[in-house]
Amino acid sequence: MPPNSGSIAWARSIITRIKTPIDKFKTKPDILTKYEEGVKSAQDYVRIAKNLTEGHEAELFKAWKSDNTTLAIGMLKKPILIKIGEGENRRYKVNFDPKLKVIIREAKFLDRIGKDIPNTIINIALQEKDYMHHIDKLNQLLRGYNSALQQLRPVEKGLLE
Repeated sequence: MPPNSGSIAWARSIITRIKTPIDKFKTKPDILTKYEEGVKSAQDYVRIAKNLTEGHEAELFKAWKSDNTTLAIGMLKKPILIKIGEGENRRYKVNFDPKLKVIIREAKFLDRIGKDIPNTIINIALQEKDYMHHIDKLNQLLRGYNSALQQLRPVEKGLLE
């Protein structure tokens, strides 16, 4: 699970775990209203749940949303092919940032738990299969190209350039 959605899921699981005993006590409301320990326990539950949802979860998602929208756009604007090396050692490589895959996975998980994902990231996530298909095809093509270049003699490489 990606880091941010994993952290949000963890916070929600803690809320669920501490809510279970409170729900059991609700069947006997006197425990939570008449006894000092019961009142304190109910207040602690509300405080912890509020900190986890309004504090931790909200801040984490807000930061993810603002950071990753511009980051994803920037990654997609980079050239898809880059040159590595010079002269005889020159090769080409697909320039697809793995962080973009993480952003896409994160968006899918956050969407499943009901978060409002920015349209830009939704559009990127919807095209994930196309991106992966094109990357695989480019990698396949470049393996063949780089293999063919390695088989050439230096004179032939000079002519090819």
